[in-house]
Amino acid sequence: MNISFEKPSAEDYVDLRIRSGMGDKDIQRSRTALENSLFTVSLYDGKKLIGFGRVAGDRGITFIVSDIMVDKNFQRQGLGDKIMKNIDQYLEENTFDDSFVCLIANHPADLLYCKYRFDYLPDNRTGMMRRQSINKLH
Repeated sequence: MNISFEKPSAEDYVDLRIRSGMGDKDIQRSRTALENSLFTVSLYDGKKLIGFGRVAGDRGITFIVSDIMVDKNFQRQGLGDKIMKNIDQYLEENTFDDSFVCLIANHPADLLYCKYRFDYLPDNRTGMMRRQSINKLH
């Protein structure tokens, strides 16, 4: 297994999304997302992308941990933890005491993120997501 901090191709990224169970995404929008990522971690078995994670944001206040995924054939081998260790190091070196560092987790992956100082929101805060319309008018 090899680790790379270079951004993978959009095709490899989307292929891994499917193989990890995260679902399909548009290639062009995926290319844009990867190009605009602040930091990426890619794990390869030979030339095959088998694990990935990234940080998006504005480099100043807001940092979002996103797309932590591992090919289903390689899950339960500590690869998610390897990805998060590298992301954690990036966050340690590039965020500030007043930065917002957030993520949205699926169960049971939330247990992994707790190891890296992510906490559930306190009672006086609410995490929210915007509903996206499938039938957008342009």
